[in-house]
Amino acid sequence: MQGVGECLVREYRMVCHVVRGEISKDFREGCRAILLDKDKNPKWEPSKLELITDEMVDHYFSKLDGDEELEELKLHERSNLYGTAIAKL
Repeated sequence: MQGVGECLVREYRMVCHVVRGEISKDFREGCRAILLDKDKNPKWEPSKLELITDEMVDHYFSKLDGDEELEELKLHERSNLYGTAIAKL
């Protein structure tokens, strides 16, 4: 089982890949269809779920290598978090 910190790092990676549009431009296309043109008719690419490959999915979970603007999420170590939480109750 993963901790909250590991889940946050994974979420951060996925969001960065989505916003960068490396794998798919669907986030931008969805925003265009809903917010800009308001036609509610996005043109998804790939157009079918069956066309999404395992490699595409794996890329969303990959590290953020080679980007100077975005770097890996670094969380501070929290020692004795449980004891601190109990003490505040």
